[in-house]
Amino acid sequence: MIVESKKIVKIDELAYLVPRNAGATFSQLWHIFYYTRLFKYVKYNHYAQIKTSFNKICTYDKLKDLCNLGYFKSPQEGVYCATDKVLPILKEAGFIIETLPAEPIGKGDINELNNTKVFISLMKQQYFYTFLYPNFGYLIPDALMVLLDKENRKYKLTFIEVEAEKPDWEIYIENKKNNYLKLAKDIRFYEEWKKYCELLKLPKPDFNIKFNYKIYKL
Repeated sequence: MIVESKKIVKIDELAYLVPRNAGATFSQLWHIFYYTRLFKYVKYNHYAQIKTSFNKICTYDKLKDLCNLGYFKSPQEGVYCATDKVLPILKEAGFIIETLPAEPIGKGDINELNNTKVFISLMKQQYFYTFLYPNFGYLIPDALMVLLDKENRKYKLTFIEVEAEKPDWEIYIENKKNNYLKLAKDIRFYEEWKKYCELLKLPKPDFNIKFNYKIYKL
């Protein structure tokens, strides 16, 4: 999770959504905003999987209220996306918003929700920092996962592909792998990662920066 500096931010119209007597905080609400935007599409039961304490705020009624207030939208029953209305709040609260994905325009279908399922499992690992969503034209990964060991100033990049089995599966996967081999030699990868490094305040990358990729079959 990317937070530039912690800052206490409160929004009066949202105060009733934060049951402080139950231990909830505005910070928790901003983290809910952040992860909802980061993962693009989040099911109701995903919130407790992201963090158990989110249950204090993420009830059906409160999520509905967030939709009515324009902070969230629900492309289908029980699926939520964060609108652009959350961005100024996240920025004020110290989150880096420039690398977050654009406001989703899909319906939260099974493929999109499968992505979220995998992303939630991946974020539990040590050194998880964020997901990015680059587009290289001939290759559009589901996400680029960044692991960051701040103490040793090291990071690891892994492109994530979440796939349901398709006709001609082996040919499809072989083409995908060939595209990653192509990307490894493509100057656009270096240029794109350099831009991300500036936004994330990471050291300028070496021209020989390397990446991994992993395909999850669901």
